[in-house]
Amino acid sequence: MPPNRFILHRLLQMLVVLIGTVTVLFLVIYLMVPGDAAQVALGDHATPEALDTLRHELGLDQPLWKQYGIYFSRLAHLDLGTSYELKRSVGSIILDHLPATIYLTVAALILETVFGIGWGMLLTLRRSRRLRAISVASGAVLLALPVFFLGLVLQYIFASRLGILPISGTGGWNPLNLILPAVTLAAAQTAIIAAVSRSSLSAEMEKSYILAARARGLTRSQAMWRHAFRNSFAPVATLLAIDFGTLLGGAMITEIVFSWPGLGRMTYFAAESRDVPLVVGSVLVLVTIFVIVNTGVDIIYGWLDPRVRAGEGVNG
Repeated sequence: MPPNRFILHRLLQMLVVLIGTVTVLFLVIYLMVPGDAAQVALGDHATPEALDTLRHELGLDQPLWKQYGIYFSRLAHLDLGTSYELKRSVGSIILDHLPATIYLTVAALILETVFGIGWGMLLTLRRSRRLRAISVASGAVLLALPVFFLGLVLQYIFASRLGILPISGTGGWNPLNLILPAVTLAAAQTAIIAAVSRSSLSAEMEKSYILAARARGLTRSQAMWRHAFRNSFAPVATLLAIDFGTLLGGAMITEIVFSWPGLGRMTYFAAESRDVPLVVGSVLVLVTIFVIVNTGVDIIYGWLDPRVRAGEGVNG
């Protein structure tokens, strides 16, 4: 498949996913959530006249297909609506909280990249059964621990008992406040990155060009750094790109535990107060970022590796 056609195909797929997301959100939030949006917005003591006026302004008195059209038209103009609870533009509220979530997500991504790849390289170099068993056991523990429990344990040990790290909040963007929530968010994904890195590196280290490099006098670690690491990084990079969206959308529990003023924590409290526009807008922004990042990675790989485009042509 030609590069331009491949890129167009990926962009069309992204558009379909976003339209599908908007449709699902409309059906779930506006049709399946019990209660009257106008009643929620105005409160229990609103007059019938005020309720009727707001229902008309929101288009709630229109047929279903017209409500969907109004909803989609507003999104097309980047209008996410107005928060029922805060009486502010949903877009402005999201912009206030999104930087904190991105800050936490990027920190967690850096941690899982450094420690996950380092862990995988150590396992590949040492090839020790005992080290492999310890790695499998610790990885299983990290994957099995609930995020909120791990966060509470870290708070108890490093904040309450030892007093060496802040227990919660951003502390005016103090890097020390970032350590515990970032570790909590990155822990499980670090084990996955380590497993993928080890598997990819181990397979690469058995190839003939590595054996030739060893025959020329390179040590196993030198051959890994100079040759195998670069050629084995593709699956790890793909996983990291996916993880960015996963971490971004999965930061809610971590943000709640550490009172981190991010988008996930804000969405949780918006859902508690049934602030429909704020919940819908937050979810839509997170999904959009996730889809754009993964589409960008697909396009880059397809541009650099013709085999990816060839596979797309066969599948398409």
